[in-house]
Amino acid sequence: MGREAAMMSVVFGCVCLTVLTLLTCSSACRSVAPKPVTVFSWPLRREREANQQQQQLNTSALNTALAFGPYHALATRTAAEPGVQQQQQRNILFSPLGLASALTLLCRVSGSDSRSQVLEALGMASNSTEQSVEATISALTDLQRSLTLQEAESEGGARTDAGIGGATEGVDAGHRADAGDGEGNKTGTEDGGHAGGQLKVWSSLHVDGKPSLDYENFLSTPGPAAFNTSFETLIKNLQDSDKLTLNNYVYFKGLQPFERHHTVLRNFHLNATTSVEVAMMFRDDSSAMTMLYDTNCSATVVRLAHSRRLASLLLLPKAELQPLEDCLSDSRMSFWLSNLKPGRAEIRFPRFQLRKSYSLESLLRNAGVSSVFSQSADFSVISQKKTLKLIKAPHEVMLEVEETKSEDRGRPDIMLDFSIPPRITFDRPFMLIIYDSLTGLVLLIGRVIDPTDG
Repeated sequence: MGREAAMMSVVFGCVCLTVLTLLTCSSACRSVAPKPVTVFSWPLRREREANQQQQQLNTSALNTALAFGPYHALATRTAAEPGVQQQQQRNILFSPLGLASALTLLCRVSGSDSRSQVLEALGMASNSTEQSVEATISALTDLQRSLTLQEAESEGGARTDAGIGGATEGVDAGHRADAGDGEGNKTGTEDGGHAGGQLKVWSSLHVDGKPSLDYENFLSTPGPAAFNTSFETLIKNLQDSDKLTLNNYVYFKGLQPFERHHTVLRNFHLNATTSVEVAMMFRDDSSAMTMLYDTNCSATVVRLAHSRRLASLLLLPKAELQPLEDCLSDSRMSFWLSNLKPGRAEIRFPRFQLRKSYSLESLLRNAGVSSVFSQSADFSVISQKKTLKLIKAPHEVMLEVEETKSEDRGRPDIMLDFSIPPRITFDRPFMLIIYDSLTGLVLLIGRVIDPTDG
């Protein structure tokens, strides 16, 4: 019994020592191992920031005031121009995101009625508290920053970088970030292929005649932050001048999931009697995408993603473009996004470059923003000069659409539950909407009457 007791004591001691060792090791491991929250900190923070943007931005009001309202005004104006017939209407392209960027800048330097009109165009009441105004401006600024780098690998391995610059601090600032999806991953599309987008937005308020970033330099500069003008510099320059200029620039290069070696020259029909030759991209039906046919608007709607956030709605009318334009609204866009269905079809879409220039006054007039462009403009925040006026405010936008490699990811066949043609060919006037799929905010909107008229 004594020997057995001794053996039991030894065994018990070994067990205790083993348990103690394991507990010590476990404690040490816990002290050096990363906490689980660290692994998910980026996506969780991104999700929180996105939710904050959605809560602080009245996206529906922004789209109505800065996208669909100005579009209808431009379409009506071009149709009414002397000598312009229905079949000779012109291309339209502008950026609601760029307009929002310009308005946030004007909000910071305007007072009185000028500021009230700007606030209402941004979806806020004219008597909004300073806290709510700052929250909205901050959300718009954060939105610009979050729509940063999207990288794509073309078939040949070329990399496309995208940055965004805009009015973010004081009077005029830029921002450029180089990141993937926030977790170190390259972003791709959910529509069956790699794509990408390059987005840049720039708003700059300066004294007329002082050096400023023109559009050509904006296009060629990787990051426009070097051209910043500080708030203090602007106020100092105003001592010698009473004329202000506001430059508002936007550039977007959209890589679509088409294979380059399938691009061929084909006819694009401007109207019943006239056509032009364009480079037509092609995508077969081996990859799923989302689409629908809207009987109320008599148009086919195809969604193609550039990244996790940037996406395009391609709108092809059955016949004339006007019925589609007439039913265009924020509620109709919401209907499209809610009813898109997965399916397969052959797509032909033109490769083109489109550049347009307007005055901010003409685009924002229908949104109720007029005081800031008038003789009664109030810029008392930056100067007490009663003669201080905004004499020029150009809004310049360029859109480039190119193809990139499309890959079949082996998705199962998906049958459509509605009738849609097996081939969708954009060989006649169409519309497009480029938007942020997270907030629903329209970034660019336009119509293409002639893809060769860049």
